[in-house]
Amino acid sequence: MAPNASMSFLDHLEELRRRIIISLIAIVICTFISLWFKDSAVQIIKRPADIPLNAQLANWINRSVGSDGSFMAFLSIVLKAKAVSTVQLNKIGAGEAIMAFLKIAVTFGVLLASPVVLYQAWAFIFPALTQQERKFALPLFLIIVFFFLVGVVFAYLIVLPVVVQFAAGLFANVGVGNLWSIDKYVGFATGMLLAFGVAFELPIVMAFLSRIGVINAQGFRERQRYAVMFIFVAAALLTPADLLSMLLMAIPLILLYQLGIFLAFLAEQEPESNA
Repeated sequence: MAPNASMSFLDHLEELRRRIIISLIAIVICTFISLWFKDSAVQIIKRPADIPLNAQLANWINRSVGSDGSFMAFLSIVLKAKAVSTVQLNKIGAGEAIMAFLKIAVTFGVLLASPVVLYQAWAFIFPALTQQERKFALPLFLIIVFFFLVGVVFAYLIVLPVVVQFAAGLFANVGVGNLWSIDKYVGFATGMLLAFGVAFELPIVMAFLSRIGVINAQGFRERQRYAVMFIFVAAALLTPADLLSMLLMAIPLILLYQLGIFLAFLAEQEPESNA
């Protein structure tokens, strides 16, 4: 049964309940499935802690240009020299090992079940939309999912290795080693991936604010100096004290802000095009 205008309020609640139950069942099933490849899942989660970003860049340079004595080869050597030694993740007690295991299983279970969950949400909302709204709903939905995934991938490949390397290097000059709890690391890593996925929705939020009249594209343009300043300050605080790491975080956020201005402009023009 799909929600429509003829359904009562209780019918809508029953339909919502059914969709939620289906989504939860899918998550539970996929969580159990993820237990079968738990070792691979752990390797994926801990990769940013195993391979510092500088070492990743050095490996990429070696694969791309080789080690023929060029400047790029020299840069590769410098990057490897600056790379902090790998972080050792440890199980501190049986309870922590179980909690880390469950967090990883649920995280990958949600990822595997996400197509089912998204379909259930879409199937509940779609019948209630007008014909005009349906033209824009699916593209908007796909754009939101796309930006979220881009944010997650960016955080996993770039931001998380940078932050791990920065944290691992703190107090290294006074002999403080790295002995990290795997449970806390998993919680930190998954939280950061989620945070960047949400942060990458910035252009969509800017377009929405422009569409409902809170602030237009010109307003965003006038305030972009402050936005850029805030982005660079945040990047300087959250990354190691070198220009490369700061730029790796700041530039994508600035580009997202510029994209948000463009989308805000398009959102303003849409009513005129319908006139």
